[in-house]
Amino acid sequence: MRFLNLRSILPLAPLVLFLVYGRGQSRTSAPRSIAAESDTRSAAIPLPGEPTGASRCKVCHASEVEGHARSAMAHSLRRAEAEPAGSVTTADTKITMYSTPSGSWQRLESAGNVSTYHIDYVIGSGNHANGYLVNLDGHLFQSPVAFYKSRNSYDLAPGYEKTQDPDFTRPIAEGCVFCHAGTELHVIGTENQFRAPVFPAAAITCERCHGPTEKHLADPRAGNIVNPPKLERAARDSVCEQCHLMGAARVLNPGREFRDFQPGQKLESVFTTYHDALPPDTPAKEFKVISHVEQLAMSVCARSSQGRLWCGTCHDPHNRPVEPVQYYRARCLGCHKDNFPEAHPSAESNCISCHMPRRDAQDGGHTAFTDHRIQRRPQSQSELPPAGDIAAWREPAPDLQKRNLGIGYLNTGFQRRSSEFIIRGYQLLTEVQNQFASDPEIFTWMGTALLVGKKSSEAELAFDRALELNPNSAAEETNAAAAHQQAGDIDGTITHLERAVAIDPLHLSATSLLINLYREKGNATKANELSDRVAALMKEQPESGFPSSSQPGAVAASTSPKLANPALASPASAETVFKNIQVLKGVPSDQVIPTMRVIASALGVRCGFCHVENHFDEDAKPPKEVARTMMRMMSSINQNHFEGAREVTCYSCHHGSPKPATIVPTETESTGSEIAESKLTTERGARPKPETWPGDLPTADQLIDNFVQALGGASALEKIATRVETGSIEAEGRSVRVEILNEAPDKWSLVQHAVAGDNITVWNGKGAWVSAPGRPIHDLNGSELDDVRIDADLQFPLHINQMFPELRVEYPELVEGREAYVLVGIREGRAPWKFFFDAQSGLLLRLVRYAESPLGLDPTEIDYRDYREVDGVKIPFIWTIVRSGSESTVRIEKIKQNVPIEDTEFLIPSAKH
Repeated sequence: MRFLNLRSILPLAPLVLFLVYGRGQSRTSAPRSIAAESDTRSAAIPLPGEPTGASRCKVCHASEVEGHARSAMAHSLRRAEAEPAGSVTTADTKITMYSTPSGSWQRLESAGNVSTYHIDYVIGSGNHANGYLVNLDGHLFQSPVAFYKSRNSYDLAPGYEKTQDPDFTRPIAEGCVFCHAGTELHVIGTENQFRAPVFPAAAITCERCHGPTEKHLADPRAGNIVNPPKLERAARDSVCEQCHLMGAARVLNPGREFRDFQPGQKLESVFTTYHDALPPDTPAKEFKVISHVEQLAMSVCARSSQGRLWCGTCHDPHNRPVEPVQYYRARCLGCHKDNFPEAHPSAESNCISCHMPRRDAQDGGHTAFTDHRIQRRPQSQSELPPAGDIAAWREPAPDLQKRNLGIGYLNTGFQRRSSEFIIRGYQLLTEVQNQFASDPEIFTWMGTALLVGKKSSEAELAFDRALELNPNSAAEETNAAAAHQQAGDIDGTITHLERAVAIDPLHLSATSLLINLYREKGNATKANELSDRVAALMKEQPESGFPSSSQPGAVAASTSPKLANPALASPASAETVFKNIQVLKGVPSDQVIPTMRVIASALGVRCGFCHVENHFDEDAKPPKEVARTMMRMMSSINQNHFEGAREVTCYSCHHGSPKPATIVPTETESTGSEIAESKLTTERGARPKPETWPGDLPTADQLIDNFVQALGGASALEKIATRVETGSIEAEGRSVRVEILNEAPDKWSLVQHAVAGDNITVWNGKGAWVSAPGRPIHDLNGSELDDVRIDADLQFPLHINQMFPELRVEYPELVEGREAYVLVGIREGRAPWKFFFDAQSGLLLRLVRYAESPLGLDPTEIDYRDYREVDGVKIPFIWTIVRSGSESTVRIEKIKQNVPIEDTEFLIPSAKH
């Protein structure tokens, strides 16, 4: 597909932009909506129930954590509390702020209408200002007011200064909170939708600078966590630049999100920052809030240091100086040791006030920020000079340079209404559109340029291609509607807008335009119905949250919400399924066995340590009552001292021994905040890590595509309708024959032919159960059912993206001596899964999945090897399954595919007779 050259068109077309770019985070992916004015726009997600943020590090690094807690980063975002009272009045609107026992509220009065909004989050540390966010039906919007500390009063928020009738309709996209939130659960492909909890870690945490902490918690030593000062220069600077370098535009690489960046990488592995490349001796540009990095790079100090001077030279995020004048003066005198001229103030003076004065920040709103140019002599602030060109702060990979620069030109051109930049950007993208034929961003940006150039037919083609690549996107439907509207095709416009609203009724740029078009077409009924529907969604909803157990001595169950699938609804409570349940009352029954495995692993014991074999409900053994007492104690400690976070576990004291340790762990020992996987790792031996941090990592889509191709390709996988595998399973020195039956789309059976009779596990698409000789049939539900359902999917590699809405790439690990890329799959209401893909072959080497329990996550680790090709598809013939305290190996001897399987194989045993 090729598009017209814009050079002869754009200069003649009025540059009417339909998009107002969001402040605080430049647009880096394709414009999300062009039909009406609106503001638009990945740290590993914590495991459910695990302590997050600094609480995971404070046992060993108490002083650093306490220092960080005093920093602005530790207060960058928080839940709203009783916020200051006040009001802001414009020509047409009054907004009143007040608090009640139910929280903080803002009342909007405009044109005779009154709306009241509950404030959910406060953004900004408060050192200069605070902004406010509301959560409406899972969508984040910004309040039009902010509180300014310097004046101790409210005023309009940045970007609203000239708005006569401000409202709560500015969407907050992922980019807006990237530099304020520790972690967030933005729904990929949407403008401002977020999953609950919106911010698992609210403010900036240790992981934003040091990377994922799980490996370090499992094996605390210097070599397995990022220490920014010890990184090579570009990776070191990238840690700060992720938030403190904005430039003119930020452009995401294909398939990337901002949050894909991890410390230790260069930013360019995820996105490229483009800055103004001005002619030599051009006066300094207008100062921006987050241009500290550019300012510092302009300084003589930085240029003379040959890369040694960086943010960390003066700033310590673990230490907010009590006496800042003395603290920063000492930093200056560390280099400037020569005698000063007589005219220079004494060495005891305030270096910063003279050489780094506070300047007005043009996009910060009614406040001032420190000028990082470190001027020898103070100079008055300059206005923004005429735009020159833009250039990459650091270039991305060669194959991405034209693509990213083209998007950078378009981004900047739309913001500055520069036809020259738009033409340059468009032409660059036409040169690489065949290379990136599967990249929807390319076609969305090209469509936007064509729309601005009044080439609506070509814009429709571009947006249609973007929709093919990114279906079910409200934003792409809205873009397509804009092209039809410009062409005068109102019916086509309405069709696309109706699709957009069906996908997301709070995609306001679509709903507002659709309501207006309904009215223009004389369809007041539809307009009113849609208006009422949107108004109902924007009414205040009760705050979502996870209730904690209030019963004294009770152990709280996992508080993950239920999934929408009825088959995965929470199972019956433990006491209705198991006998003699005392501490675990109210806990879902599927969490009982994982709880027992967590205890067994932490103490290094087997079931018989507490239980009577085959009479598990009896209390004959004293350790059973001791275990109950300890469970109550742990729950009490976590509730009273760690705000309910699962910080203290059995392993905190026992470390694999029946008797707890009597010495408090030191910095070289594991502590109570280890994740469950570390316990399993300890049993099998420490996993080796690659010796160097990777400079670039593949995307989640690339890893999955490589996996599918390594197996034989999508078409080969789709041809498999049934599979019958026969072999043996070995555990604890014994071996039994095993048969595994699979029938697409959702039937699966595992039969173990033991001496005493067959042990059978079955999923028939409606229910699952386990049967064993001499025991009642056990129905599977909760996480047990979830695992079996996925095991039954013959085309699982093709469905990973659908099963896991969030996919995160982590640092590589070594699996049996082979480097493996790590992919974390995250689903709402379930513990995550970890996939380990061979860096060379692309095949899956290891899968780690977790079961929730009140005492921690219970991991199951499955290693796959001996892949052989059968009917064009590679299949592992050996699996090793490791759980806490047990290990088994399945060895497949024969595989038949696309052979008939009797329906009776998937019937509940009593129904077979």
